[in-house]
Amino acid sequence: MISEKMKEKMEEIIDGCLECKTKPCMTNCIMLNEFGENPKSIFKECLEKNEMPDSMVYSCNMCNQCTIACPKNYRIQDIFVESRRLKIEKNNGKSPMKGHRAVEAHQYLSNTNLFNTINKAPDEKKTKRIFFPGCSLPSYNPKAVGNILDFLQEKYDGEVGSILKCCGKPTKSLGQDEKFKERYRSVQKAIDDTKADEIIVACQSCYKIFKEHNPNQTIKSLWEILPELGLPEHANGIGKDSDITFGIHDSCPTRYNKEIQNGVRWILDKMEYKTEEPIHTKENTRCCGFGGMVMPANPKAFKAVSSQRVKEYKTDHIVSYCAACRESMEIGGKDSVHILDLIFGEKYTEASAMKRNQNPSVQWINRFKSKKELNKRK
Repeated sequence: MISEKMKEKMEEIIDGCLECKTKPCMTNCIMLNEFGENPKSIFKECLEKNEMPDSMVYSCNMCNQCTIACPKNYRIQDIFVESRRLKIEKNNGKSPMKGHRAVEAHQYLSNTNLFNTINKAPDEKKTKRIFFPGCSLPSYNPKAVGNILDFLQEKYDGEVGSILKCCGKPTKSLGQDEKFKERYRSVQKAIDDTKADEIIVACQSCYKIFKEHNPNQTIKSLWEILPELGLPEHANGIGKDSDITFGIHDSCPTRYNKEIQNGVRWILDKMEYKTEEPIHTKENTRCCGFGGMVMPANPKAFKAVSSQRVKEYKTDHIVSYCAACRESMEIGGKDSVHILDLIFGEKYTEASAMKRNQNPSVQWINRFKSKKELNKRK
């Protein structure tokens, strides 16, 4: 079924699509190429059938690369967002894609007490700030979660608490709007109960969700504030004389946040690691493949997007500031590290390269370990 809202947007594209000879939108979107010659032909067929196939709807990475490339800046993503909402409504609140059962299970577990914790600042101090690490980083590197909280408490005189919960972005990406609102209310209440004035987030998806939905606190990215606070002393100059050149991968949700992008580059510069920029960087970054919960719905499209991205780098080593992006870059075939691996690790060299991706069971164990790391500091 196609809503009037979708129909209006589709007709606008059908009437106005320039059918560019170079097809910039198609060049920048692997997914669209699976379903037609250009957006005009794709949406014309959808209108004729009064339906968008499930596989098409859930293959959109929500990365906006098509809009950036389009001479008319058509927001194609909005059509897919609305269609997902309708699919969920029609399917009794669940995604029609079997692969998304894992996402729904993740969202359920992420909202249980087993994997959540809420800590005010320790030692009777006022909680002025909350550190919110998100889901992907705690599932990847519990020690880094604890280390960065220690650093923040040191710099802010102990007035930093922590919350380990999911912001609800995966639920929102599936199109489960009502369930997302319910889950986000729980997160917002947890934050408000600490009486904190500021949230420090390590995840770019969390950053975007809070920016869009949080009315009560100032939202700051960890990558914005580290240039203000400085790095841990041992990290300054640690990469000098390393035989590694890191390609920098920017995250889609914060593609327009220059402070975050510049902050990451400031950090790498202070550590004195050599870096390179891919063709698509900063505001023009390409999706790693995880966006829009595509991986479990369309693994073939995910692998194609991930492979396309890593081919843009001359170096075999990529640094990300999103743990999900880091995982995707390794799947694409490159040695891939999170920037916190570098900040709290030894000097990184060719000999340090290793596979870091973990199976879901280990990721949940890590998530529980992250909870324990945060609880140590309450």
